[in-house]
Amino acid sequence: MNLVGNAVKFTPEKKQIWVQANSKDGAVCVEMGDTGPGIPAEDQERIFLEFQQAGTDAGKPQGTGLGLALAKKFVEMHGGKIWLESELGKGSRFFFRLPINPHPVPLPKGEGMNRTNFT
Repeated sequence: MNLVGNAVKFTPEKKQIWVQANSKDGAVCVEMGDTGPGIPAEDQERIFLEFQQAGTDAGKPQGTGLGLALAKKFVEMHGGKIWLESELGKGSRFFFRLPINPHPVPLPKGEGMNRTNFT
């Protein structure tokens, strides 16, 4: 949601935003892209840190600088990786990859999920 929210917030009208997902090699791969202003190369690592934002122009919406830091934490907590590709004037593409089942938890032998033992 943070990635989509940022794309909506920072992409001017009549530009494009997209989300794509697929599964490959035991992982879900998601791309969130836009044709907005792009992110300067010098800001691309820093924006994943808490309370950090890319250089902003007057009139652009601003936030706390926590959205991408939280997205990174959530993805990494689930055994995944997040990164971006961006070029000024051409937009940004954020990617994240999550393992489909990073830590399977076996049920005790003979136990299945039913209403009596699910809660």
